[in-house]
Amino acid sequence: MSRKRSGHRKKEMTTDCCSAIDSNAAVTEWTAPGAISGATGGFTILAANAIAEGSAAGTALFTATATVGGTASYVLVNDAGGKGTIDASSGVVSLATGQTLDFATDATLIFEVEATDSVDSGTGTATITLPISNVAPAYAEAQFTACVEDNSGADTLVGTYTATDASNTITYSINSGDTNSDFVYGTDGTLKVATSKTLDKGTMATYTLVLHAADPEPLAGSATVTLSVESTCSGAEAFGAMLASVLLSAIVSYLI
Repeated sequence: MSRKRSGHRKKEMTTDCCSAIDSNAAVTEWTAPGAISGATGGFTILAANAIAEGSAAGTALFTATATVGGTASYVLVNDAGGKGTIDASSGVVSLATGQTLDFATDATLIFEVEATDSVDSGTGTATITLPISNVAPAYAEAQFTACVEDNSGADTLVGTYTATDASNTITYSINSGDTNSDFVYGTDGTLKVATSKTLDKGTMATYTLVLHAADPEPLAGSATVTLSVESTCSGAEAFGAMLASVLLSAIVSYLI
């Protein structure tokens, strides 16, 4: 009878040993891009770490890191409609080739990253919400100079001043400096003398026009056009007018 009891105890010890070994290998948590307790869960990236719209393909969006018993390998089971690709070993999610980010279209993107443990092939899934930040339209330069001849009439072109924005939907306006409504700023970025207007050097020899380009969200970028009205816009007179315009722009910028 004593030998039977001894054999029974030995079998119980063997079962407990094997169970302890099996429980050591698994996805237990996520530490990046934020803390997720458990193999499966979600995390929303802070607005301070948002990715700017218009970012180039290949830009790193975030890094996913799982805690595992061995080595983790990663796949995207939801790539936010093709927006992302992932490095299987590092967990870095990047903007895919040919993809763009537009705040007006998607203010947030949702990705699902699956990690697999090399020890027991156990898996876990992190659902990551990534905010996209809006960026104001931008002009190529902040300051422009222009010259238009005296007595120029309606539709005379001053210049074309366009801005770029990820949404590709921009509204142009003259924010200040056009007190007599002498100019119009078209949807194509062209600045012209307004209908029924004729520029008169004797009345107004210099304009400082602040242009705005606004996107749908809305955010606006700005540029300043310092415009001289001259008898002619060629030769030494035009050079002198341009120099005066540059100096005036510098003074205006300093005062602002």
